[in-house]
Amino acid sequence: MTFETLESSYSTMDSVWKALVLLVLSSGVFCEVLQSFTDVPDCQKFFYEGQEPFGLASNATANICQRLQGAYHYATLYHRLARVPIYSAYILEVSTTSRPDLSSSSWYLEPMLGGVPQKDMLQPSNSIMQLNMEDVLESQGVNDDYRNSGYSRGHVNPSGHHSSASQLSTFTYTNMAPQDSTFNSGTWNQYETFLKDKILTSCKQTHVLSGVIISGSYPWEGKWLRERVNVPTFYWSAFCCVKSDGSRRVEGRLGRNASPFDVVTKTIPELEAILSKEYGQEVSLFSGGCQ
Repeated sequence: MTFETLESSYSTMDSVWKALVLLVLSSGVFCEVLQSFTDVPDCQKFFYEGQEPFGLASNATANICQRLQGAYHYATLYHRLARVPIYSAYILEVSTTSRPDLSSSSWYLEPMLGGVPQKDMLQPSNSIMQLNMEDVLESQGVNDDYRNSGYSRGHVNPSGHHSSASQLSTFTYTNMAPQDSTFNSGTWNQYETFLKDKILTSCKQTHVLSGVIISGSYPWEGKWLRERVNVPTFYWSAFCCVKSDGSRRVEGRLGRNASPFDVVTKTIPELEAILSKEYGQEVSLFSGGCQ
C-alpha cells in the first residue's frame, strides 16, 4: 500500500445502531464548542496569519480552544464520533520542564463537549465532572477506552513542544488518539524531536498543524477501541517556520500508524492532496499563505 492509496477496513454493524447515529448527527445536538475559532482572538494566534485550515471540518467536528487555568494553549478540531482530534494547531515553544507526572486516569476532559458550561478543561475527579459524567463519557474518549487496548495514548500535540505553562494542557483526552507504541516511541518520536531540536532553534516562530487520518467515521468502518475511539491509519504534521530574515521553511510529514511505521516527507501540496482524497473535499492547510 502506498501513501497515496490509503486503506480502509470495514466491519458489519447493526442497522438500528447506524440509524441512531445518523439521527443524532442530523438532530443538531452536536453543537460546536466554538462556532468559529475566530470567536476567540487568543485562539486565532495558533494558526499562521490567524487563518485556520479549511476542508477538514464536518458536521461531526467541534472547534475547541483548549483552555486550562484561565489561559488558552492551542486549538483543536475534534471529531465527536471518532473521539479523536482531526488536528491540533499550536506554536512551537521551548520546553522548559520535564514531562508532567500525571496518572492517565487523571488526564483532563473537555466539559463543554458534554454540554457542561465550564470553559476550562477539568479532571475526571472534579465534582462538576462527576455530576455530568454520563454526558462527558458520551462526548469524548476516556481512560477506560485505552486501558489494555494495546495502543498508546498518543499525543497529537506533543507535550515536549511546549513551555511549562502549556505542557500540562496537552494531557487531555481531546488531544489523544490511539497510537501504536512502536510508532509512538520510534519514528514519529524522531520527527517530533527533529522539530524541537532543529526547527525550533533555526526559526523565529513556527506554527505547527499535527493531525490524524481516521480509519472510519463510524464504528462499522475501520478499526476502533471498544467501538468508541477510532484508531487512525496515519498521523500527519505540517509546519511553517518563519526565520529572522523573513524567509520561510514549510514541510509536511506522513507517518503510518502500523508496521513498517514509515514517516515520509511531503510538500504541503502533496499532503493536502492526500488529505483532500481522504476527507472528500479540498483541503488547504496554511490558508494564510505560508509557502
